[in-house]
Amino acid sequence: MLRTRHQLAVDAQFDAEPNFPFEQKQALYRIAQEAHNIVKHARATSVVLQLARQADTLLLVVRDDGCGFDPDASFPGHLGLRSMRERAAKVDASFTIESAPGQGACIEALVAFPVERAR
Repeated sequence: MLRTRHQLAVDAQFDAEPNFPFEQKQALYRIAQEAHNIVKHARATSVVLQLARQADTLLLVVRDDGCGFDPDASFPGHLGLRSMRERAAKVDASFTIESAPGQGACIEALVAFPVERAR
């Protein structure tokens, strides 16, 4: 859809679906879904979507070549960044946003496979 509707070059790099708990996979999916706002706000021409398993972690990367923004700024009426942070926190994932005006943006969420505690 992004390629056709918005003439956006999409480089999708996905490992095989990992055997992680549904809640963790769903959180990463929803973060990626929210990150689609690059189309609305960033005026990007290309985006990289990456989902990679690394040992006992799962990494989501969404990187664009758009206009960038200050990730520490306040965006009244826009809930996307807060929503992504909350979803990551709910599954104990690390979450980072790197961006600056004129430099695109990179969103990363890293979740570890939960280790069961001894009873």
